[in-house]
Amino acid sequence: MSDWNSSFTEADYLGMLSVMDSIVVKYLAKGYNVELPFGVLRANATGTCANIQDGFVMGTGNHTLGFLFNANEKTAADVRSKLEYKQIPPDFTGEAKIYRVSALNDDASESSNLSVLAGKTLRLHGRNLSFDIADENQGVFLENESGLTRLYVYSRRGTNVVDLPVPSSLAAGSYNVSIVTKPGNTYFTANTDSVITVA
Repeated sequence: MSDWNSSFTEADYLGMLSVMDSIVVKYLAKGYNVELPFGVLRANATGTCANIQDGFVMGTGNHTLGFLFNANEKTAADVRSKLEYKQIPPDFTGEAKIYRVSALNDDASESSNLSVLAGKTLRLHGRNLSFDIADENQGVFLENESGLTRLYVYSRRGTNVVDLPVPSSLAAGSYNVSIVTKPGNTYFTANTDSVITVA
C-alpha cells in the first residue's frame, strides 16, 4: 500500500490499519455486522444444546465461533472480471485423503493436542476413508522407527470421519498416521503431517 501512488507514508497506513483493526474487533465482539469498503464481515456462533434452557457457551460441546464474509456487488463483479486461476490435474475420485487429526476430549470436543495416553480416542477427518477391516492391508496404521502397527479397534468408521482409541499395547513414542483403502483394484495410502505422541 505504501508503494501505491499516493502521499500517504507507510506509518500513515500502519496507523489507519491499527485503528481499523481495533474498531472491527470491537464491533464484531458486540455481534454487529461490520461493513467494509469491499463487503460485510460478521461473527457467527454455532452449536447445539441438550435443553431449551441451555445457552451458547464458547468452548463447550460443539459450540464454536466462526466468521462470515459477504462481498458487496461491486467487489464481486471486480473479482469476477479480473479472476486469475490455473487448472490442476484432477486426482482419482476414490483416493483417500486425511485433512486433520485431533484427539477427543471427555466432552467429545476436539483438541489439536496430539500428546495422548493409551485409551484416548483419536479422530481422523478426511474423504474416502472407508476400508475393509477384513483385509489386513487396509486400515489405519501408526508408524515410527520401530515399525508399522495396524489398528484393529474403532469406535467409528465413516467415509469422512474415523475414530479410534490408542491401544494400550502401543509403546510410548511418536508415530506418523496413515490410512490404506482399496476402493477398486488399487490400494491407496493417505498420509498426514500430524505426529501422534503416545505417553
